[in-house]
Amino acid sequence: MSNEKMKILEMIQEGKLTATEGMDLLKAIEEGSPREEVLQMAELEPEKRAKIAATYGDRFLRVRVVGEKTLKVNVNVPFSLIRSASKLIVYAMSFVPADKRAELEQKGLDLQALDVEGLVRIIEESVDGKIVDVEVADPQEGRIKVEVCVE
Repeated sequence: MSNEKMKILEMIQEGKLTATEGMDLLKAIEEGSPREEVLQMAELEPEKRAKIAATYGDRFLRVRVVGEKTLKVNVNVPFSLIRSASKLIVYAMSFVPADKRAELEQKGLDLQALDVEGLVRIIEESVDGKIVDVEVADPQEGRIKVEVCVE
């Protein structure tokens, strides 16, 4: 077990942290937060620590498609999953055959230039609330609303 995790567990045992606060800090470690940042969080007074820990809580990318008659789509993807998937996508792009990569580049899409992790980081750090809000009138389904948001 890492020193950071041991320190957090000791602080819980000593009553300096609640179990919930400790879990938030352990989660921050698991998500790859820098050591200094996590330890600084542990040393703060409870109110400030809770606010900072909340930023490490899992936010979601939510996609909803609602029709007049029914809920069509309701997808909630935690950012921790998106972060993990972004690393996998970067790795997986190296397996795209060279001829297909060249074909994509001719169409204006350079896979090597895509910064998937950077995009996830930007969305996570700077976007809050609705990203997409579209309403469409469908002759068969009636009014359909599409929402994509970060919460």
